[in-house]
Amino acid sequence: MGQSSSSGDAARIGRYLARYYGPDDHGLLSTSATAKSELSLFRKRSNAPVFGHVQAPATEGGFLVIVALSGYQERLSERGRLSDPLFHAADTLRVRDLARDFATYLCGPFDFLFLYVTQQALDAVAEETGARRVDCLRCTPGTADPVATSLARALLPALTQPELAQPLFVDQVALALNTHLAQSYGGLHIPSARGCGRLSRRQEERAKEILQVSAGVDLSIAEVAAECGLSRSYFIKAFKETTGKTPHKWHLNHRIERVKELLAGDDMPIAEIAVICGFADQSHLTRVFTSTIGMPPGAWRREYRA
Repeated sequence: MGQSSSSGDAARIGRYLARYYGPDDHGLLSTSATAKSELSLFRKRSNAPVFGHVQAPATEGGFLVIVALSGYQERLSERGRLSDPLFHAADTLRVRDLARDFATYLCGPFDFLFLYVTQQALDAVAEETGARRVDCLRCTPGTADPVATSLARALLPALTQPELAQPLFVDQVALALNTHLAQSYGGLHIPSARGCGRLSRRQEERAKEILQVSAGVDLSIAEVAAECGLSRSYFIKAFKETTGKTPHKWHLNHRIERVKELLAGDDMPIAEIAVICGFADQSHLTRVFTSTIGMPPGAWRREYRA
């Protein structure tokens, strides 16, 4: 993925987390350079019978959303005393305001996905939706949130192999996450008058033109939406209303159709087709093609020519 305007902040938060939770399991995943969503992810795991104290002082700006990928137990630290043990189930979360000190005692193993959300990302959501600014996120530790956790889990494969992550997909999920968090924990109220229609013919043609030529390019939702003169949220909804697919899904289907054309046309090596169509390598193409079509590209070529 490309480096966003907040890549320096993301790296700083990465170092901050490494100091108090240990090294990342799968490094850092950030949204693309022009995404505006400014979401960065870090995964931390421990299998230790007791992890112990986490005492993290306040740092500069933004929020950490901590998604529990498995259940864990902690004892909260208040005024130098530890609470009774508290168990939090998998797929629950807490939100930390990084401007405040934080302390807890982790009683055993944990598996956390940290989402670093900037104030700028929340401001962008408010501006695009015509809502009031959100300047704080509040969430009770252990809150069950199937929407946020499902969106966060959808990014796990991209976190493991960021070189295979499609910027359009990551940006869409990041925007959905930031909007959901602002609404659920920041009091964001999107005016009901802001409905969503279809793209005009010119907007649809322009969007498809950009998506068709962007194979292998780190293209963000913000860039395509700007070409259509729309906000990111409105563009995604209007594009789906017009085409029946999200921009990411439409873009992926277009690339798969291009793969089919090249497979049917001649004996071009599948590895070369993968590069032409914007996949990282042949194995990446094979995984995506198989999950979409139901068979590997080599088998599809043989069946087509039979």
